[in-house]
Amino acid sequence: MTKILVCVAWPYAAGPRHLGHAVSTFIPADVFARYHRMKGDEVLMVGGSDMHGTPVTVLADREGLPPSAIAERYHALHEKNIAQLGVQYDLYWNTADPHHKQWVQEIFLALKAKGHVYEASMTSPFCTTDQRFLPDRYVEGTCPHCGFPRARGDQCENCGRLLDPFELKDPKCQIHGTTPIPKETKHFFFRLSAFQKPLTKWASKDKEHWRHHVLTFMRSWLREGLKDRPITRDLDWGIEVPVPGYESKRIYVWFEAVMGYLTATREWYRRHGTPDAWRDFWYDPKARHYYFIGKDNIVFHTIIWPAYLLAYDEGLDLPYDVPATQYLNISGERMSAGRGRGVWLPDLLDRFDPDQLRYYGLATMPETKDTDFEWADFAQRNNSELLAVYGNFAHRALTFADKNFNHATPPAGFLDAADKSMVRAIEQQWKKVGQNLEYVHLKDAMKEAIQLARLGNQYFDQKAPWDLIKKDRAACGTALHVALRVCRSLALITAPFLPFSSSRLWHALGYDSDVHTQKWEDVLEDLPDGQELHLGKPLFTKIELETDEDPMDRFDVRVARIVDVQEHPNADSLYVLQIDLGGDHRQIVAGIRKNYTADQLRGRKIAVLANLEPAKLRGVESRGMLLAGEDPKDVGLVLPPEDAEVGDQILGSKGARVRALRPPGRSRLRMLGSEGRIPPRAPAQCLEIREISHRTGCRSRFLCLPRPVGRLRRPGPDSRVSSRPGRLVLAMGTWCGAIGIGSRATREGNQSKVGPAIRRSGPGPRRHPDRQSGGPHAGRDGPRTLSRPQIRGRAAGRTGPRLTRFLIQAVVDKNSAGIPARKP
Repeated sequence: MTKILVCVAWPYAAGPRHLGHAVSTFIPADVFARYHRMKGDEVLMVGGSDMHGTPVTVLADREGLPPSAIAERYHALHEKNIAQLGVQYDLYWNTADPHHKQWVQEIFLALKAKGHVYEASMTSPFCTTDQRFLPDRYVEGTCPHCGFPRARGDQCENCGRLLDPFELKDPKCQIHGTTPIPKETKHFFFRLSAFQKPLTKWASKDKEHWRHHVLTFMRSWLREGLKDRPITRDLDWGIEVPVPGYESKRIYVWFEAVMGYLTATREWYRRHGTPDAWRDFWYDPKARHYYFIGKDNIVFHTIIWPAYLLAYDEGLDLPYDVPATQYLNISGERMSAGRGRGVWLPDLLDRFDPDQLRYYGLATMPETKDTDFEWADFAQRNNSELLAVYGNFAHRALTFADKNFNHATPPAGFLDAADKSMVRAIEQQWKKVGQNLEYVHLKDAMKEAIQLARLGNQYFDQKAPWDLIKKDRAACGTALHVALRVCRSLALITAPFLPFSSSRLWHALGYDSDVHTQKWEDVLEDLPDGQELHLGKPLFTKIELETDEDPMDRFDVRVARIVDVQEHPNADSLYVLQIDLGGDHRQIVAGIRKNYTADQLRGRKIAVLANLEPAKLRGVESRGMLLAGEDPKDVGLVLPPEDAEVGDQILGSKGARVRALRPPGRSRLRMLGSEGRIPPRAPAQCLEIREISHRTGCRSRFLCLPRPVGRLRRPGPDSRVSSRPGRLVLAMGTWCGAIGIGSRATREGNQSKVGPAIRRSGPGPRRHPDRQSGGPHAGRDGPRTLSRPQIRGRAAGRTGPRLTRFLIQAVVDKNSAGIPARKP
């Protein structure tokens, strides 16, 4: 029996987790731990929420709440989602616990006493607006190594390099958008350079089982040479530095959070009345420690954490394996909680069976290279693999036996060659799955487990019991017995991967015990003759996608230049504009005369919806619609990027130029206030285009920006407002009709989505994928669905800028890929 310590990365308690987090940490760690428990190994799986990371304080500043309130809110949400996924930690903890704080401070002082931690001065970014030092993540700029434009002051999420804020090109304060100035301050440093040789020696041996990209990254860091790193920060949230004179500073999260693997082990044994038994896991050279992380954390777990361990006590066990995954991307970009880009677990778990999510994550796991999440692929893998192969085989075997053999397992008689081959296949697949799990090749292990079901289907087709029962009932009973034996083996062999469906299948086979208490070698055992079957609902349900063309293609939004401006002869509030759409000269009528002078408008580039039906407004024909937004105080024109050319398409049919849609490093559209300047607190960040015609009625669709251009005030109790990208923000005012192309608001409500529509069929409660997927700052459980009466009844001034005739204020990033809406 081997001691297996399963260490799972500690997510920031600064928003819900997305599917990428689950695929890189929670799910693989749980599969691995469940397998070793079935093997009989002594397993301890620990982790928790990082309560002190700067993402927590950044969010707290934006929401105007204390960091503790943010951290506690999302720690509770993490615990809930982890349990819903079926992930079984031995201890899911958090870094705000007083025992963690005590042990971290003890380790800090021990390293200081040994000379591994020392005091020195350094230059830190200082915000002149707030008159305070800015922690690393409060600063963003362009990465000097890969050119990524939104690198943070501590690390580039694109290339993984650790950074100093002043290494960034054009660094900016996240809160104010100003350029921080350098200012000297004192901090404690960890003498990382002293561990260059021992870490190099450790990295060069017994690493054949490590993933290639992990080894490459670690050894590349070592070749470049290790530098001492500061381990305190100018913050007021976190674990206090236990040294006089440092009352205004805190221990750096990447010092204290990784200590959580050690402190959580101590805490688990403390709670079980053996406070010193943690040493059995940390001082046993035969114990194996596995760290389940994403590739952005490789350096912390293969360089910095091992150095801390060596500095504290050379007898402590170093990582046996760090099976870090690559990124799960969406629309070609990495899912990121900080960027508000992802498919969020609270919404997924509210709509899908957790085993569907687990299977998809395992079947597409980015073990060696980045993979892309696609809704169509998610549905296809569920329907054609999980449902059509595994679920179909179990259903065929169980229902045929139940119907034709008195609701019980028929006895096995003489086994012919096909029967024996099927029984041998059970052992062959068991060995393949086990071998892959030993080396943390979870994607291949999942594939081999499903292969057993595929072989079962082939066997069932070969035996054709629907014909065999007419010719030889005993032989048919033998065939069904073998098929049910395969079902039994599937329930056990998939138990680490798909804990919910394996339990349902186990009970359907007539067992009263818990499938998760069985042994791994029990996969090879037979099931007793005559055991009563207990059929229930099918193991899996079908996911249906409605893959109509993208309704965004209906809107031809183009960059136009205003050539001339004249006052409307019959209306005091209207202008008659002559515009150039890139060779296409048109006349449009716009109700902005009270907000802009003619001189402010002439020559300016604007965004125009060009494919509206022509209409006469007070006797003057208008062939298009100018895009603008308003709040109670102002009206703002929507401005294309400065480098956009007249005629460039912002939205529209496929194949058209889209340079104006994706200008590098800037917002796609901006707002111009009526005073002829871009206001610092722009009234709109992302706009919903509403097409109005007598024939089609009111139709609408969101026009999305990659990041905000201003800040919004805090939301009221019934709306979700955020100044962060990737967040759906609905500013309530007059009800705008239908939200979503051609849709009608229902009692459940409807909000614009990114991605295809989804229907679920099959038994079980109907889940309504009608809400936009929430982001880290969208509220406790993500944005709420608002019904038609609710929307109609909101007052304009209470929850944010009001709806206009043409626009609704919103923030939606198309890369955030919210849960798709169901079409009417």
